[in-house]
Amino acid sequence: MAIQGSICLINYYDLQKKTYKMKLDLKILHNTLMLLLIIGVVACGNRTSITTAPEPDDVVEENNPPSVTIETFTGADPNALENVPTETEEIKVEGDAEAIEWLDFETAIDRNKIERKFIFIDMYTDWCSWCKKMDGSTFKSPSVINYIDKHFYAVKMNPESKEAIAYKDVLYEQKAYGNKMYNELAVNLLGGKMSFPSYVILNKREVKRGVIVGYQKPSQLISALKHYVE
Repeated sequence: MAIQGSICLINYYDLQKKTYKMKLDLKILHNTLMLLLIIGVVACGNRTSITTAPEPDDVVEENNPPSVTIETFTGADPNALENVPTETEEIKVEGDAEAIEWLDFETAIDRNKIERKFIFIDMYTDWCSWCKKMDGSTFKSPSVINYIDKHFYAVKMNPESKEAIAYKDVLYEQKAYGNKMYNELAVNLLGGKMSFPSYVILNKREVKRGVIVGYQKPSQLISALKHYVE
């Protein structure tokens, strides 16, 4: 009986040791899993900090209008011509035209379908003093009148006008660009650089060739136009 009791006691102690070892292994496993979980959270946190969302100021909305550079030729009095480029050699152009025939853009496009010419677009505003100076001087020059009459359809376009313009199945309307309101077609033609006066030149296929900026004396304007025509 004593021997049997000793054997049972030994078995009991072995069972206790095995149970303790299993608990220890489970605790080590638990601690290991917790450590791995903490490492994973830290790693994810680091990745999140690298790919943070942009600040509100950096968000670009699809409906935001393109930026527009607002310029005027000069702030000086148009009657004081110190800032105007010097006159080139006088260019004379003979002809019978008595005045420039100014058209709206849509009429010029319709005319161009019948007889191909270059298109000269005078971009002006009601408040632009240099635009008025061009109307009262350069655009009254007989040589300028005859040169434009021979080679161009002349268009007056006020980018600040509320009137929509239809072109190639698209209706171009007035939109807000910053704190200014401009016609979309005018902004596109000027490449966003709203400088007045400016003159956009389209070739006979109505493709933009270039922009002449600022007040032009008669021979300067003719010389610049020849660059596109000849």
